[in-house]
Amino acid sequence: MTASNNGGLEVLIYEACSEQEALAVMDKHMRDYTMRAARGEHGWICSDCCMSYPEGMPDECFHGHQGCTDIIQRDKRNAMQEGNEPW
Repeated sequence: MTASNNGGLEVLIYEACSEQEALAVMDKHMRDYTMRAARGEHGWICSDCCMSYPEGMPDECFHGHQGCTDIIQRDKRNAMQEGNEPW
């Protein structure tokens, strides 16, 4: 696997790795992306409504869906736990 950063867009290329290894890498990158968005380090797009938030993950669902708000708040708490700091 190789990774490159193309103007802020991270591109991953998987070469001769198993599907399980590829999924594990993609899972890690998605968790890292979510934590950075929860801390407001970059924009975020809601996977349910596809609304974009350039300033990062909001504190609650724009549409008032409690389930989404619960997930957002969980992700924000996880992003601020010890060991998940951006450094």
